[in-house]
Amino acid sequence: MRMLHALLVVMALALTPSIARAQSPLDACDDQFVDGLVANAPTIGNTAPDRPFASNLHLCYRDDGVSFFVLEYWPEQFAPRWAAYRLDPANYGANGCNTFTRGKANCYARKQTWAEFESCTKASDPFHADRMLSDPKLGTNPFYKTGHDRGHMAPRQAFSWHVCANYQTFSLANMSPQRAFLNQNIWRHLERQVLTWAFDEGPLFVVTGTTYRRFPVERFEIFTNGTFDGARVYARNTTMEEAVAQHAANFSDFGFDPGHPLKPKRNAKPDRVKAKVKLMRMPTGYYKVIFRPARNGEPPHAIGFLLPHTFENLNQIPNVDPARAFWAFVSRIDLIEETSGTRFPGVPENMKPVCGDDFFLSRRTARNIRERGCGTGMPQGVVPDTTKNERIAMCTNLLD
Repeated sequence: MRMLHALLVVMALALTPSIARAQSPLDACDDQFVDGLVANAPTIGNTAPDRPFASNLHLCYRDDGVSFFVLEYWPEQFAPRWAAYRLDPANYGANGCNTFTRGKANCYARKQTWAEFESCTKASDPFHADRMLSDPKLGTNPFYKTGHDRGHMAPRQAFSWHVCANYQTFSLANMSPQRAFLNQNIWRHLERQVLTWAFDEGPLFVVTGTTYRRFPVERFEIFTNGTFDGARVYARNTTMEEAVAQHAANFSDFGFDPGHPLKPKRNAKPDRVKAKVKLMRMPTGYYKVIFRPARNGEPPHAIGFLLPHTFENLNQIPNVDPARAFWAFVSRIDLIEETSGTRFPGVPENMKPVCGDDFFLSRRTARNIRERGCGTGMPQGVVPDTTKNERIAMCTNLLD
């Protein structure tokens, strides 16, 4: 009788369909992860790679037949936690000419008629509320009068090869409140270096993200040697309201001293901060993890950067070209994991305790990959003789 029961159990199991992994939003963007595997997606806490942490959301940005980047988004704080993307040199074309300039790409998203687009060379950035998020969510200019920029996590220039990708990077879900001297200077120079590596040595896989834990100032010589003051880094749990109040005080005290490290780039107005973001938690830092898989006999390479979110101007390192200041923040990848609470399964474990990689350290070659002779350029996704509404609809039809 027991043998008969066992036989029936085995037969029942054989007839039961296997339970497949539930579909994840990451599946449509799996080529943005190492080896094209969702299993290599960044993870926060102890979550599985195909599942976001707690109430977070995974957002896949794409167009017909192509994906661009992925976010893990923290809806309660209106905050991107990480952006993952693959940078392929083939997308940019010879001399980087399969791209639009920022101004021309903005024209594609802003001008009503095709004739207006063709004659346009520059238009305002197309910031927009994210279509994949439900309310409450951020509108187009939530950090107005805060002294903080809308800082891209997935950088616009990296996606200049496709007009829809360019537009999608301006989603407010992709924006973090970055201090202006950080966003417009040292962070922009780091983004340019990463894109140069991708163009010269890619494909590369990149994860860009935010940290909310205490920033480990004691791990960086730039703090231990007294160049910068660790007490000026945003403390854990600092709110937007608190940061803006300190920013305004610094502007009052140092606004007329152009060389003072605490002089903000512009003033802030604490009484003008929008109610929705007043209690928003501010990042204590920002990071990039760059991975180049093994190829053509060359072993894999990885490098990390961990930059503090601080009231001081990080571009003011004595005797250092501001365009190279980001090199002071090369970091071990395991330290980035510890500080951000994010794990990077796509990077081999034996590479994480290493601070820097000679492959990258010997290639300090940041430049604008789009050469001056490119003319208008030829990015992907352009549909001639269309109106603004038609172009935006075509660029977002998979995001609603």
